[in-house]
Amino acid sequence: MTSVTVQGSGLARAAPDEATLELTVQALRPTPAEALAEVAARGDELVRLCDQLGISSERRVTSGATVAEHGEHVDGRWQHRGYQAENRLLVRVEEPELAGRLLAAAVDRAQAKVAGPWWSVARDNPARLEACREAARDARRKAEAYAEALGARLGAIVAVREPGTRAGWPEPRGDTVRFSVAAAASPPLEGGELAASASVEVEWALEQG
Repeated sequence: MTSVTVQGSGLARAAPDEATLELTVQALRPTPAEALAEVAARGDELVRLCDQLGISSERRVTSGATVAEHGEHVDGRWQHRGYQAENRLLVRVEEPELAGRLLAAAVDRAQAKVAGPWWSVARDNPARLEACREAARDARRKAEAYAEALGARLGAIVAVREPGTRAGWPEPRGDTVRFSVAAAASPPLEGGELAASASVEVEWALEQG
């Protein structure tokens, strides 16, 4: 059997459904216990802040916690500076205005470092399905073009494979926004419009025209 296999891609735009912020608290102290105690206290303040803003525990996850010796090289020699503890909290919020309030309050009340926001489109957003439909239409257009150029026509569909779908922008790494305690005003956060994309691989049987 002669067949043709093509890959179609689709794109649909939608307003983001939620934003994710990474809140990090750090402390450098002479002993591991002191560093950990301070980070724990500031981490508790972040939890209280989320509770006060109505952000449920299901939308919060600790993404990392460390305690390690800290130092630096001076004139080629390692100089011990103490112990650094760190705790990172990922928080998902649905309203840009709430994300701004959380960002400002986390800096003001817990002296947190903030990364993000990272915007995303929910799995049940209609834009995802529209992107899939467009990918299928794109695959058919390509297959028909190949068939016409070869003097054939499309027959039955043999196989359909989905390489993957995604929505939103890739999460940046190491791109941390640092705010001083004085920057307590809520900054305006704009979600804009995201692209939900999809791709599909379809194989058609070819019939002689």
